[in-house]
Amino acid sequence: MTNQNSAIEHQIRPEQLQEELGIKKDAYYAYLKQLGIKASKDSNGKAYLEPEQANCVRQLRQHVLAGGKIEEFEVSHFEPSALVKSDAGELEAAEPLPAAADPTQGLDLENIYREASEIAAQRLTAGEQLVLAMASQMNYEDLHPEARGKVDQVRAATAPKFNAQTLAADLLSQCRQRQQVSAA
Repeated sequence: MTNQNSAIEHQIRPEQLQEELGIKKDAYYAYLKQLGIKASKDSNGKAYLEPEQANCVRQLRQHVLAGGKIEEFEVSHFEPSALVKSDAGELEAAEPLPAAADPTQGLDLENIYREASEIAAQRLTAGEQLVLAMASQMNYEDLHPEARGKVDQVRAATAPKFNAQTLAADLLSQCRQRQQVSAA
Protein backbone atom coordinates (compact mmCIF):
# COMPACT_ATOMS: atom_id res chain seq x y z
CA MET A 1 0.00 0.00 0.00
CA THR A 2 1.36 3.42 -0.84
CA ASN A 3 1.61 6.41 1.42
CA GLN A 4 -0.77 9.25 0.48
CA ASN A 5 2.12 11.76 0.56
CA SER A 6 4.24 9.69 -1.82
CA ALA A 7 1.38 9.61 -4.32
CA ILE A 8 1.19 13.40 -4.22
CA GLU A 9 4.91 13.68 -4.98
CA HIS A 10 4.29 12.04 -8.35
CA GLN A 11 1.53 14.45 -9.29
CA ILE A 12 2.47 17.33 -11.54
CA ARG A 13 0.22 20.36 -11.33
CA PRO A 14 -0.72 22.26 -14.51
CA GLU A 15 0.77 25.49 -13.16
CA GLN A 16 4.10 23.75 -12.45
CA LEU A 17 4.34 22.34 -15.95
CA GLN A 18 3.25 25.59 -17.59
CA GLU A 19 5.94 27.49 -15.70
CA GLU A 20 8.57 24.86 -16.45
CA LEU A 21 7.79 24.92 -20.18
CA GLY A 22 7.22 28.67 -20.38
CA ILE A 23 3.72 28.30 -21.80
CA LYS A 24 0.34 29.79 -20.98
CA LYS A 25 -2.91 27.99 -20.21
CA ASP A 26 -4.19 28.01 -23.78
CA ALA A 27 -1.04 26.31 -25.10
CA TYR A 28 -1.10 23.84 -22.19
CA TYR A 29 -4.66 22.77 -22.95
CA ALA A 30 -3.95 22.64 -26.69
CA TYR A 31 -1.08 20.24 -25.93
CA LEU A 32 -3.31 18.07 -23.73
CA LYS A 33 -5.98 17.99 -26.44
CA GLN A 34 -3.45 16.98 -29.12
CA LEU A 35 -2.09 14.22 -26.91
CA GLY A 36 -5.52 13.01 -25.83
CA ILE A 37 -4.61 13.48 -22.19
CA LYS A 38 -7.28 14.17 -19.61
CA ALA A 39 -5.87 15.52 -16.37
CA SER A 40 -6.79 13.59 -13.24
CA LYS A 41 -8.14 15.25 -10.10
CA ASP A 42 -7.00 14.68 -6.56
CA SER A 43 -9.25 14.36 -3.51
CA ASN A 44 -9.43 18.17 -3.31
CA GLY A 45 -10.59 18.42 -6.92
CA LYS A 46 -7.28 19.89 -8.13
CA ALA A 47 -6.05 18.80 -11.55
CA TYR A 48 -2.74 17.00 -11.99
CA LEU A 49 -0.81 14.92 -14.50
CA GLU A 50 1.10 11.73 -13.97
CA PRO A 51 4.86 11.98 -14.66
CA GLU A 52 4.49 10.02 -17.93
CA GLN A 53 1.80 12.41 -19.13
CA ALA A 54 3.95 15.41 -18.18
CA ASN A 55 6.89 13.88 -20.05
CA CYS A 56 4.74 13.56 -23.15
CA VAL A 57 3.73 17.22 -22.86
CA ARG A 58 7.45 18.08 -22.52
CA GLN A 59 8.24 16.10 -25.69
CA LEU A 60 5.50 17.93 -27.57
CA ARG A 61 6.87 21.26 -26.33
CA GLN A 62 10.37 20.30 -27.55
CA HIS A 63 8.86 19.39 -30.92
CA VAL A 64 7.19 22.81 -31.14
CA LEU A 65 10.37 24.63 -30.06
CA ALA A 66 12.28 22.78 -32.77
CA GLY A 67 9.93 24.32 -35.32
CA GLY A 68 7.33 21.58 -35.55
CA LYS A 69 3.59 22.10 -35.43
CA ILE A 70 1.40 20.74 -32.67
CA GLU A 71 -0.73 18.87 -35.20
CA GLU A 72 2.35 17.17 -36.70
CA PHE A 73 3.48 15.66 -33.40
CA GLU A 74 3.22 11.90 -33.47
CA VAL A 75 1.01 10.86 -30.61
CA SER A 76 2.66 7.43 -30.81
CA HIS A 77 5.45 8.88 -28.65
CA PHE A 78 3.04 8.82 -25.72
CA GLU A 79 3.29 5.82 -23.46
CA PRO A 80 0.09 5.58 -21.41
CA SER A 81 1.70 4.74 -18.10
CA ALA A 82 4.76 3.11 -16.70
CA LEU A 83 2.73 1.96 -13.71
CA VAL A 84 0.06 -0.68 -13.87
CA LYS A 85 -2.27 -2.00 -11.21
CA SER A 86 -1.88 -5.60 -10.31
CA ASP A 87 -4.84 -7.80 -9.45
CA ALA A 88 -4.30 -6.94 -5.80
CA GLY A 89 -4.75 -3.24 -6.56
CA GLU A 90 -1.12 -2.32 -5.81
CA LEU A 91 0.94 -0.31 -8.25
CA GLU A 92 3.76 -2.15 -9.94
CA ALA A 93 6.37 -0.91 -12.38
CA ALA A 94 5.78 -1.88 -15.98
CA GLU A 95 8.50 -2.08 -18.61
CA PRO A 96 10.66 1.04 -18.57
CA LEU A 97 9.82 3.77 -21.05
CA PRO A 98 12.07 3.97 -24.09
CA ALA A 99 14.54 6.85 -24.06
CA ALA A 100 13.04 10.04 -25.40
CA ALA A 101 14.08 10.85 -28.94
CA ASP A 102 16.52 13.72 -29.30
CA PRO A 103 14.43 16.64 -30.58
CA THR A 104 17.46 18.01 -32.43
CA GLN A 105 18.03 14.77 -34.33
CA GLY A 106 17.90 15.36 -38.06
CA LEU A 107 18.22 19.13 -37.73
CA ASP A 108 21.12 21.04 -39.23
CA LEU A 109 22.11 22.84 -36.03
CA GLU A 110 24.91 24.78 -37.72
CA ASN A 111 22.48 26.12 -40.33
CA ILE A 112 19.91 27.02 -37.66
CA TYR A 113 22.65 28.79 -35.69
CA ARG A 114 23.75 30.75 -38.76
CA GLU A 115 20.19 31.77 -39.64
CA ALA A 116 19.53 32.87 -36.06
CA SER A 117 22.79 34.82 -36.08
CA GLU A 118 21.80 36.58 -39.31
CA ILE A 119 18.45 37.59 -37.87
CA ALA A 120 20.07 38.80 -34.66
CA ALA A 121 22.70 40.75 -36.62
CA GLN A 122 19.98 42.45 -38.66
CA ARG A 123 18.09 43.28 -35.49
CA LEU A 124 21.22 44.62 -33.80
CA THR A 125 22.18 46.78 -36.78
CA ALA A 126 18.69 47.93 -37.79
CA GLY A 127 19.32 51.44 -36.46
CA GLU A 128 22.54 51.84 -38.41
CA GLN A 129 20.92 50.44 -41.56
CA LEU A 130 18.10 52.97 -41.24
CA VAL A 131 20.57 55.83 -40.75
CA LEU A 132 22.56 54.80 -43.85
CA ALA A 133 19.42 54.43 -45.96
CA MET A 134 18.16 57.84 -44.86
CA ALA A 135 21.57 59.47 -45.43
CA SER A 136 21.74 58.08 -48.96
CA GLN A 137 18.52 59.93 -49.83
CA MET A 138 19.46 63.33 -48.33
CA ASN A 139 20.78 66.40 -50.16
CA TYR A 140 22.32 69.63 -48.85
CA GLU A 141 18.94 71.20 -48.04
CA ASP A 142 17.95 68.17 -45.90
CA LEU A 143 21.03 68.45 -43.66
CA HIS A 144 20.90 69.52 -40.04
CA PRO A 145 22.32 73.07 -39.60
CA GLU A 146 25.46 71.73 -37.85
CA ALA A 147 26.10 69.30 -40.71
CA ARG A 148 25.59 72.11 -43.25
CA GLY A 149 28.23 74.14 -41.42
CA LYS A 150 30.71 71.27 -41.68
CA VAL A 151 29.99 70.85 -45.39
CA ASP A 152 30.49 74.58 -45.92
CA GLN A 153 33.84 74.47 -44.07
CA VAL A 154 35.11 71.55 -46.15
CA ARG A 155 33.99 73.17 -49.38
CA ALA A 156 35.70 76.43 -48.43
CA ALA A 157 38.92 74.63 -47.50
CA THR A 158 39.04 72.69 -50.75
CA ALA A 159 37.88 75.48 -53.05
CA PRO A 160 40.59 76.93 -55.28
CA LYS A 161 42.05 80.13 -53.89
CA PHE A 162 42.52 81.95 -57.17
CA ASN A 163 40.74 84.34 -59.41
CA ALA A 164 39.98 82.76 -62.76
CA GLN A 165 40.22 86.09 -64.64
CA THR A 166 43.68 86.86 -63.27
CA LEU A 167 44.94 83.35 -63.95
CA ALA A 168 43.58 83.42 -67.52
CA ALA A 169 45.28 86.76 -68.20
CA ASP A 170 48.62 85.44 -66.86
CA LEU A 171 48.44 82.27 -68.98
CA LEU A 172 47.57 84.23 -72.12
CA SER A 173 50.46 86.59 -71.48
CA GLN A 174 52.90 83.67 -71.16
CA CYS A 175 51.63 82.12 -74.39
CA ARG A 176 52.10 85.42 -76.26
CA GLN A 177 55.67 85.76 -74.96
CA ARG A 178 56.55 82.25 -76.16
CA GLN A 179 55.13 83.00 -79.59
CA GLN A 180 57.23 86.19 -79.83
CA VAL A 181 60.40 84.36 -78.79
CA SER A 182 59.86 81.59 -81.31
CA ALA A 183 59.02 84.08 -84.11
CA ALA A 184 62.18 86.10 -83.51
